[in-house]
Amino acid sequence: MLDTLIFIVQVITALVLVVLMAVQTDKAEQGGGGVMGLGAAGGRTSGNINLPVGAERILKPLTVWTAMGFLASSILNAIPKPTFVHVLAVLAVYVLGMLFGSALWRAVTGAFGR
Repeated sequence: MLDTLIFIVQVITALVLVVLMAVQTDKAEQGGGGVMGLGAAGGRTSGNINLPVGAERILKPLTVWTAMGFLASSILNAIPKPTFVHVLAVLAVYVLGMLFGSALWRAVTGAFGR
């Protein structure tokens, strides 16, 4: 029963991730230096503004949360007989990753000079 639920969650997160990736546009598609709306009219580009603009403000974090959910469900789905303890452990890692992942990533990439 639990493995069926994990599989359903994995399929749903995969579909949502595909939709979120299809909806987003990259800077080359947006034109105007990478910024749509009023920022482009003022002559500023995304290099000058380091803030998410418009729908990007919602889509980027939602994509990250969905991708991490897909990763967590994939890990659980790879376990032959997952138990409730496995689910709690992966859920704890998921929450910690979402809370402290960006700070950890900045520290790791900063250490290598990127």
